[in-house]
Amino acid sequence: MRRVLPALLAFSLCLAAAACGSGTIVAPTAKTVIGPVPTTGGGQVSAAKGKKLYTSLGCQGCHTIDGSKSTGPTFKGLYGKQEKLTNGQTVKADEDYLVESITDPDKEIVAGYTPGVMSSVIKPGQVSQSDAQSLVAFIKTVK
Repeated sequence: MRRVLPALLAFSLCLAAAACGSGTIVAPTAKTVIGPVPTTGGGQVSAAKGKKLYTSLGCQGCHTIDGSKSTGPTFKGLYGKQEKLTNGQTVKADEDYLVESITDPDKEIVAGYTPGVMSSVIKPGQVSQSDAQSLVAFIKTVK
């Protein structure tokens, strides 16, 4: 027993020293994010994401999905429809037109609607291209 006790004590001291490490503190360092902060969804385009954006961005306050009149054009049957603009031109409500209308709301206004209403709530460039494309994917489903 006398021989085992010093060996056991030496072994315990070796374990304790190993557990303590080198005496320096290791901590993770913060990284600087350059560019826009990533959002959930990773920039993926989907109608489901567009439906969530329709609510979270407040689109439902001006754009109905049941065809009823409101402050802005209804989304029901909008995709692919010919729309007359306040400048007298007619445009097809295709993906390019709708994305542009979402990202730059006052660029072209549908006849019968007041310019400046949407841009007072959604500033030009506030909605990302990816989110605008998701909104359009949702609009395509509203028939």
